Amino acid sequence: MLRFDGFIFTLLNLVVLYVAMRHFLIGPIQNVLAARKEMIDKQFTAAQSKEDEAMQLKQQYDGLLENAKEESKQIVEESRMRAGKEYEERVQKAERQANRILEKAKQDVENEREQAMEAMQKQIAGVAMAAAGKILKEQADSSVDRSIYDQYIAGIGESHEADGN
Repeated sequence: MLRFDGFIFTLLNLVVLYVAMRHFLIGPIQNVLAARKEMIDKQFTAAQSKEDEAMQLKQQYDGLLENAKEESKQIVEESRMRAGKEYEERVQKAERQANRILEKAKQDVENEREQAMEAMQKQIAGVAMAAAGKILKEQADSSVDRSIYDQYIAGIGESHEADGN
């Protein structure tokens, strides 16, 4: 027959061993594993939030970079426009200055021409008076002298007008 007292004692030892192992070995191991799982989950959650934050920062920086590019394009375009305006203003100023210089030169030439004409008329009048004086010495009639003088001046004026045109 079978002996049950050894069997029951073995079974009782196994139950006690199981309860002791469960309480002293498996319980702490499961607690460590649960704590480790919780720590890994927290790290994973933290890593996910950091990644999300990094993506938001990247999007923000990309937006700022795009804004900076647009702003730089706008600044360059404004600079080109200002440079073009300044160029046009300087060209117009140079043209105005050149026109003023040209007008002044024309006026100076006209003034010198008029002065030369006045000087010539004075010389001609002097020559005419000298000629008239000689004629007066030769002729005593003043009306004849006056008509000769007038004809001489009119002839000089007509030749001058023909030369000027």
